[in-house]
Amino acid sequence: MSLLKDRRLRTFLDFFKLLLKHRSGRIGLIMLTFFVFVAVFAPVISPHKPDEMGLADRFALPIWFKLLPQYSDLPENLELNIHAQDWLIGKSSQYIVASIEDGWLSLSPSVEGMKPREDYILLEHDIEYPYSPPKRFEIHIPYTVTVEGELGSYARIRVYLVDVDGRSYMLYDGRPIAYNKTVIDPPLRIDTRDIGLKLRLGFSPYDDVGEKIFSKKGVYRLRLEVRLFTVSNGTVTVRLGTVYFRIPGLVFGLLGTDNLGSDLFANLIYGTRVSLLVGILASVISVSIGLAVGVVAGYKGGFVDQTLMFLTDTLLFMPTIPLLIAISVFIGKNLYLTITLIALLSWMWFARNCRALVMSLRDRPFVEAVKAIGGSDIYIIYRHVIPQLTPIIYITLVLNIPGAILLEAALSFLNLGDPTVPSWGRMLYNARYSGAFFKMMWWWIVPPGLMITFLAMSFILIGQALDEIFNPKLKARR
Repeated sequence: MSLLKDRRLRTFLDFFKLLLKHRSGRIGLIMLTFFVFVAVFAPVISPHKPDEMGLADRFALPIWFKLLPQYSDLPENLELNIHAQDWLIGKSSQYIVASIEDGWLSLSPSVEGMKPREDYILLEHDIEYPYSPPKRFEIHIPYTVTVEGELGSYARIRVYLVDVDGRSYMLYDGRPIAYNKTVIDPPLRIDTRDIGLKLRLGFSPYDDVGEKIFSKKGVYRLRLEVRLFTVSNGTVTVRLGTVYFRIPGLVFGLLGTDNLGSDLFANLIYGTRVSLLVGILASVISVSIGLAVGVVAGYKGGFVDQTLMFLTDTLLFMPTIPLLIAISVFIGKNLYLTITLIALLSWMWFARNCRALVMSLRDRPFVEAVKAIGGSDIYIIYRHVIPQLTPIIYITLVLNIPGAILLEAALSFLNLGDPTVPSWGRMLYNARYSGAFFKMMWWWIVPPGLMITFLAMSFILIGQALDEIFNPKLKARR
């Protein structure tokens, strides 16, 4: 067994060296190695997942656009975590008490003083903004309110943003909170895409609030106004957690973002996995089916041959794309269903070629000799017929992969592929659906097209080298 393994290993290495001697084989293997490396190490190459949304603003440009003078001031992602100790106390009534407990800023009135009364405190934090105007920004403020004692006590929170010219914009005016409230998820979310917020600020629903407020470079001020109203025996306590302030950038990553703010570079990298999986699996399945049908039909002949060839010819002349569209619409969109359908509709030509070769082999003297000594049909097919088909099997296996890759990309481009997996065809569909073609966003359109082309070309070059290895006369004619 060990000698057999060593012999097979030496045979494989000799074949690999022979493949490297051909220029097209070397180029194809180098290209294929690159794509395999990208597919295997996709999580390392891309820091983000392809389905992560909101990584930056919609249709953000690639980061290298900032090398051009007209784009040098475009905003990048600006994210701030404002902790309890980062707040500056602007104004405060004399009875309010502020303390930090477990990372939360606790605000409550002291027990001294007359009741009922209203206490207030202003918390301020400066934000340095060094870019051109953004389109939007968002704020998340986690807080809890505890009201105890007699009914009538309440808390009220307001959020302001003061620009570099001193203009104050009230982003949030909370209703009085007069009951116990404890939340984990931030209850106060401010997103300037909210149409109601735009109208309250006096802007049009179509305006970008970020451009209106952050219109200049400079220092802006985020201001929180907390008011506590207490009655005779009531107490109110407000606890503020870490405030998250974010301005989504208009430039991001190597290829920018799509209409959902997802990283296009991540989609491009992870799409390599899908294309390789589809191409290799579909090709292996289709070649296996075609080999089985062709060998049985060619070796058995007669009624078996007629039946199998009738089935083969029927499928051969069926329209592939309309059939795939109909099945995808009525059955569903699934990656492995797509692979199966591509394989089931692409084995017929190989089956006919195998049948023709087997028919020429079954009457050869070596086959007759094996029959004469009592060899079974399965033994003859497995040990003597199929080895004669090895060259055409290898060549067809490699050359079928580009067709499967292109077919999957075409189905995804028509929105008939699996929408849950990132693929290059899905990228092109999203580009068309989002208007990237009309916006001339070539960095979104060209890369997936090039990846499809080069991956298909790598297998074509390898197939060409295999063809020359197994058919030396072909190389001589060239």
